[in-house]
Amino acid sequence: MKPTLEPIKRYLGKHAEHCPEYSSLAPPSDSLKLCVVIPATGERDRIQTVLDSLQLGSTRLSEAEVIVVVNNARDAPGQRLHENLATIQDLKNYKALIRILPIDRSSFGKAYPASTAGVGAARRTGMDLALRRLVQVGNIENGAIACLDADSPTSSGYIDTLLSLFATTEQPFAAVCRYHHPIPTDDRQARSIIAYELWLRYLELCMRLCAAEYAVSAIGSCLVVSVLGYARSDGMPRRKAGEDFHFLQKIIKVRARRRIVPHIDATVFPSSRVSDRVPFGTGHAMHRCAQVGPDRYLFVEPPLAFMQLRHFFKALPDWYHNPNAPIPGLSNTLHAFLESKNAYRTFERLRVNAPNPENFVLSIKNWLGSLQLIRYARYLRSCREGVWIGRAIMQILKELQLNTKCIDPSWQGIDTEDRHTETLHAWLVALRNIQEYTCLQMEYKGM
Repeated sequence: MKPTLEPIKRYLGKHAEHCPEYSSLAPPSDSLKLCVVIPATGERDRIQTVLDSLQLGSTRLSEAEVIVVVNNARDAPGQRLHENLATIQDLKNYKALIRILPIDRSSFGKAYPASTAGVGAARRTGMDLALRRLVQVGNIENGAIACLDADSPTSSGYIDTLLSLFATTEQPFAAVCRYHHPIPTDDRQARSIIAYELWLRYLELCMRLCAAEYAVSAIGSCLVVSVLGYARSDGMPRRKAGEDFHFLQKIIKVRARRRIVPHIDATVFPSSRVSDRVPFGTGHAMHRCAQVGPDRYLFVEPPLAFMQLRHFFKALPDWYHNPNAPIPGLSNTLHAFLESKNAYRTFERLRVNAPNPENFVLSIKNWLGSLQLIRYARYLRSCREGVWIGRAIMQILKELQLNTKCIDPSWQGIDTEDRHTETLHAWLVALRNIQEYTCLQMEYKGM
């Protein structure tokens, strides 16, 4: 299925940011097929490690380039500005086998207004520029834009893996790289990052159970999107945090029948450091764990919530044909939650406009999205308390009828709430294996 130019022209004409550097940068290579976009602020001592990792194990570096948007707000502290300007100079002097394009959004007259400054604005600047350069060389059929972070190295062969994936006959609309948070040597920090990643992977399994279309992890440094996918999704949101989550939601909703590939064979290693720079994501989770401990991520949203949602979605086709009857088997808690969102009025409108039950169900899933599904699970958690993550994972795996042989039955983490770091880490390794190499190697397609 060849992409149409119309959404790309529309986005570039109406929504893409003006980039003064576009006309002054060296023109892209005719072979350009992949742009890797990295926002960077205060990352002078980390970004070279990321750039080094991008060049390992790949033989097609001439077909890719890296756009680094070094950014800060206009009112940033002098120390941050000084570091960012030094980073720009470092990038200009960096000797690389792949083209590096530093974009200055730090210095006087180029920094972002305080009201919009942040990772979302920086990602959008870089991705809009990437789109223009890929279109400039006429590469819209197999061109792709990858998101990365300045503290998140990649596995060897990352560039070649992405190029090969997006060169297939049926190009993906988007893809998500595998992710492994490095485990710190400090036991408390290790337990915190393990708990957080276990929770992320647990939620992905839960979404696979109730709404498979949304069973894709929203980690900014792991997202890759096609040229068409980026334009049709109206670009990266200019949010100070959570931009990756909301961008992925848009991708899922507009992809039509095009595929999204989860867990592609390229791994990103997001930093496990503590940070309070933004109110979401790994850094915030580590900051929260440092303050109150990892129990927030070890006692998780009840599997029952996602089982109820699965039953709800399965009952919707019958309700489509019999709208005056109650939705079969709807739980009292889910009914109360939906009423609090004034959802039934919306459901009726969606039912009237849906040509068939399948589209009706998909419309409701898209209206709710991942955010409302997780909010319902948290609502049920507030009513029933959290469930120990070991028991929750085993229950969801059983519901999904997935192979759990790699979950060692001798481990004590299921019933005794074993919090030893070694046990939690063993759970994490097992869950990584299940998700990456067995159960979730599939491509989700929409209606």
